[in-house]
Amino acid sequence: MPKAKRSYMGIESIPVSSIMTKGVRTAGEDQTIRAVAEMMDKHGIGSVVITDSKGLPSGIITERDIVRLVGSPKTSLAALAKSVMKKPVITADAMMSLKDALQTMQAKDIRRLPVVEKGKMIGIVTDKDIFRAILKNQALVSSIVSDSVLVENRPVYERLSEFMLNEIYQPGGR
Repeated sequence: MPKAKRSYMGIESIPVSSIMTKGVRTAGEDQTIRAVAEMMDKHGIGSVVITDSKGLPSGIITERDIVRLVGSPKTSLAALAKSVMKKPVITADAMMSLKDALQTMQAKDIRRLPVVEKGKMIGIVTDKDIFRAILKNQALVSSIVSDSVLVENRPVYERLSEFMLNEIYQPGGR
């Protein structure tokens, strides 16, 4: 009697929509840097997606951007988000695989991808979200280590290692 085929669930078959965070915090292009920073602080988040007048993602501002801006004598916290946001915003389709999301993040040197479906933003996924999903699923951990996925993408492997160590010392930390 032939053995039943085992279903393989690797990071190339899991969509980002299955692990994304819903209810993304957004700000309008005409809000100030101060308002965006206050939103990040109030909600304990690391980024705010900037939206245009139609509510579509037009850029993103991250904690790192805020630190860089505050450190610059040329920047006023009263400046508008649209003048400092990173654009164009790189997004992920809801069905993009975790593998493709990690590769996109690595190629673009970013850590967050707003998730869109039919042109509408439905969530956001971060590299940490993907790393958490991998760590929670032993089959993914073993497949990723034996796979060439992270071996080919050394920076991603290094971020995963850093994340794993941080989880050991500060479980659930940012």
